[in-house]
Amino acid sequence: MTVVTTSRKAAHDLRALARHLAFATGARYMPRGKTGFAALGDEPVIVFSREHGKVRLQIVEEGTIVFDALVREVTISDREGPIVRTLRISDQSVYDVLNRYCEAELVEAAEPSVVYDGQQKKRVVLEVVPDA
Repeated sequence: MTVVTTSRKAAHDLRALARHLAFATGARYMPRGKTGFAALGDEPVIVFSREHGKVRLQIVEEGTIVFDALVREVTISDREGPIVRTLRISDQSVYDVLNRYCEAELVEAAEPSVVYDGQQKKRVVLEVVPDA
């Protein structure tokens, strides 16, 4: 099972993104605090962090970063209609990686994005720039 977490001293908005992603994919959310990656076990870890004011999405497996992307823009809005329990990804390279760690489908969109339905009727849209 995949674990979703944040950087050690994450702001509330990063923790919310991580909790929404864990909810949407059925992954386990784990608050990071002082916990190192070794303490999270052998499971792959999806990490939200902030670097120079920008959100970064990384996947760490066995202590190695296997995916690193800059999130250009984050939009959280109210969700209309039924919940969808899968990631909708419009960039093939991002889909190829994330599909290994959680359920995802490839969709067409004008911008490279990852869309998922979170808690409390929220929809999250991440405009992702892979290999940032």
